[in-house]
Amino acid sequence: MSEQVPGNENEKSPARAGPRSKSSAAQVSEVISLIDVSNSLAVPLKRAIDDILQLAAGSVGSAVASVLVRDGDEGGLKFLTATSGVSDQLLALRLPPGAGIAGLVFSTHQPMAVADVSNDGSFWSEADRRTGFKTITVLATPLRANGEMVGVLEFINRPGDPPYPPFTPAEMDSGSRFADAIAQLVDAYEIAQLVESLFNYSLKTSVTATSPANRENDLREWLENSSAAAEHRDLLMLWVSLREIVTRGGAEREFCRNLLEMIARFTAGRSGDGSNFGF
Repeated sequence: MSEQVPGNENEKSPARAGPRSKSSAAQVSEVISLIDVSNSLAVPLKRAIDDILQLAAGSVGSAVASVLVRDGDEGGLKFLTATSGVSDQLLALRLPPGAGIAGLVFSTHQPMAVADVSNDGSFWSEADRRTGFKTITVLATPLRANGEMVGVLEFINRPGDPPYPPFTPAEMDSGSRFADAIAQLVDAYEIAQLVESLFNYSLKTSVTATSPANRENDLREWLENSSAAAEHRDLLMLWVSLREIVTRGGAEREFCRNLLEMIARFTAGRSGDGSNFGF
């Protein structure tokens, strides 16, 4: 029989003595709070918008170009980006619904060219007043993506000194072509921002949720209170619902897949001659 050394047991496990300083949940929550995926998706898209905007300004022949996007569901607008040196001041501005040439273009879905804004009653002068910029000539083009108005592309003034020649029909056509590409990027950018925010919220509340069902309810409530565009909120709301269904098991996944395929056939039929729904 081996001889036991008195006190050996206590010396081998000193870490067990005394209460733990933090619970496991608190430690996990602390680590998760340091994780941030913000802008991992949106930044490249925003950079692409800026690059195309610079190219568009040069092609159309404007001194400054800017992109305005939806601000809420009531028709208001805000600046997403601009090529001018006052872009930081512009980003703080909010255009009320229908305000200015941009608001008119957004509400009517029609492009608009103004040779001299001092002779146009729809011009919104607040941006000039706040920035010290002097707008004279404007070409504004709607931004549409997937059937939705997502913003307005504006070209302001000409390079050099006034008086400026008005924008031509050919330049309006060129602006519209750039608008098509920018609109798709703006739509993707807004979705990316919402996905990033939802992912961060989901990750950082995963420790505090008492059950998977409560977690899904928390995500739905967060989405409903989001200021994102309605169609983007609906898209992610569908994703939350689908995730909840497919995690329940194979039968639920198969049912969900079959249902979605049936809906896809239905919508494909409606987009055709309206008589064949594919059932």
